[in-house]
Amino acid sequence: YVENDRAATSLLYDINGVGGTDRTQRLDYIYDYIFRSGVGSITEVAGEQFPQFYVATLEIDAAYAGIDAQITPYIRAALGVRFEDAIEAIDTQNISGDLTGNTVEGVIDQSDWLPALTITWNPIEDLQVRGGYSETLTRPQFRELAPAVFVNTETDATFFGNPYLVNASIKNYDLRGEYYFARDQFVTLGLFYKDLENPIEEILAGTETIQTTFINVPSAKLYGAEIEYEQLLPFDQWTGLSFFDDREVQVKTNYTWSDSEIGADGEVAFNIGTNLNPVRGTTTAAGRLEDGRRMQGQSEHLFNVQLGLLNEEAQSEYNLLFNYVSERIRSGENGNLPAILEQPPMTVDFVWNKRFQAGTGQYEFSLNIENILQEDYEAYQERGGDRVDVDTYEQGTIFSIGLKRMF
Repeated sequence: YVENDRAATSLLYDINGVGGTDRTQRLDYIYDYIFRSGVGSITEVAGEQFPQFYVATLEIDAAYAGIDAQITPYIRAALGVRFEDAIEAIDTQNISGDLTGNTVEGVIDQSDWLPALTITWNPIEDLQVRGGYSETLTRPQFRELAPAVFVNTETDATFFGNPYLVNASIKNYDLRGEYYFARDQFVTLGLFYKDLENPIEEILAGTETIQTTFINVPSAKLYGAEIEYEQLLPFDQWTGLSFFDDREVQVKTNYTWSDSEIGADGEVAFNIGTNLNPVRGTTTAAGRLEDGRRMQGQSEHLFNVQLGLLNEEAQSEYNLLFNYVSERIRSGENGNLPAILEQPPMTVDFVWNKRFQAGTGQYEFSLNIENILQEDYEAYQERGGDRVDVDTYEQGTIFSIGLKRMF
């Protein structure tokens, strides 16, 4: 049994009468002049189109049954099914209260049977091949369902939810081979395919401003391959250097290639009323979405590497981490508005952890340096070979230190 309750408040303000202000001055001087002289004002934005408050709840009653059997000396099977009975409800209000006739109830009341099957084959020692099928679902987050206006703190863009979203159902097919060099040292190769019905995506709201909302795309498919490798490398044997006698070099890396396609054959539901008094409307998905494009948020390439130098005797650990994510859709298109694409920066981080004894206590000191390369973040729209930047900025390097005591 799971219960999740939430209440959220959003207060939006308009700043008026600031034209002609000398913006080269300090910010406190600018606003002191504006409001002391009476030429400017701050007005709260509220009303039916901008409800300020929502309460939400999600309750899940679930049960699971399964069987794990050794079919032959080399083949093992696990079969199970999960039953979920869940209700998710949203009530959006004005701060002054839930006015008569102004109640918004975004409700998803649904029961699901979710089967899963995994077959494992061990042809030789230290090698196993697994094939699996499972059915899962994704529920809308509260913020995706609530028709209240909020600000995305990562992009500074506003968004509002869609009370007519439904759960997304997913059929998962996986095939994976795993070879183990030693305990916690392995190489794996996997293939996956996902068939999605009603996946939830963030799209542009259809206005000239960068405002987004959420819809259920009629269908999508996602497929790809991944390779993962983790091992302690015997540098002491390879080099013969005494430096590596009490130190180990650890390598962890993962690469995923994936592709996806959405299907725009069907309808999408959205709110054609106000946010406080919604009215369900539908339109053909093909009129808003580009059939066959990649899914929102999906990158073709994901690659990360972690190189570590471990010293058990000195209880210290140095790690260098590299992460790369290729271009992806930040917000989907809407009719004539092209999608917002983003290129996350490639990052390199350094982490040092050192354990030590002080008095009767065991402590761990840590030093983190994040985003050493300081690459730019870029978000943009493209059409007909032309590009318009939406967000471009340099992400700085973050230094942090920490100290914790083990009990």
